[in-house]
Amino acid sequence: MTTSRRATRDAGKATRDALLRAATEVFTEVGETASVAQICARADAFPNQVTYYFGSKEQLFVEVACAAVLRAGRHAEEAAASSATVRDYTRTLVETLLGPQARGVELFTRALLLVPRRTDLRPYITDTLTTLHDRGEAALLDTLVRTGWQLRADIGVEARAFWSAIFGLTVQNAAVANESGADELGASVADAVTIVFTNMQIPEQVLDRPLRPTTVPATGKAAR
Repeated sequence: MTTSRRATRDAGKATRDALLRAATEVFTEVGETASVAQICARADAFPNQVTYYFGSKEQLFVEVACAAVLRAGRHAEEAAASSATVRDYTRTLVETLLGPQARGVELFTRALLLVPRRTDLRPYITDTLTTLHDRGEAALLDTLVRTGWQLRADIGVEARAFWSAIFGLTVQNAAVANESGADELGASVADAVTIVFTNMQIPEQVLDRPLRPTTVPATGKAAR
């Protein structure tokens, strides 16, 4: 590759990365209604560069949202890693995903709503859900090994059930916050944890069972 081609490629990557960083900041602050002009002003770029590198604002939003929910999952699993019991572990996951990482999860739920009218964006959503579920299965398997807990259903079903509950609670909380103009969660953390426990049918005797230290080195897996 010639020096000029390499320079052009590097400049293009730098521009794309700058747009992605700016879009992450702006969408997090404003939501999916943020304009291309706002994003470009933050990135010191031009509107036609959004089209060139991402195809559309919607595609850029979906890329941002998918990355955000995967980060949220990683943060939640890291926060829960040192939990002493299944109850503490699950509570920490929910508290993190509906608390400090709620915005990332909310962006993804909004991206999910784009798919019916933008089927070209479906692969981004599908790949992200697959990653969340796969990592969730790995994290859940680790928990099962550490407690001897027997699942009521296939481990993949349980992982999907967890994320379905989180997405549902996120949509509910966003709707309540928009209606009231408040920032508080629509459902309290205690209510949210109860909903997840009920959804997964985790027995009471399992919830307070101690988690043995994991024998598998940390791998940065996302939360289920």
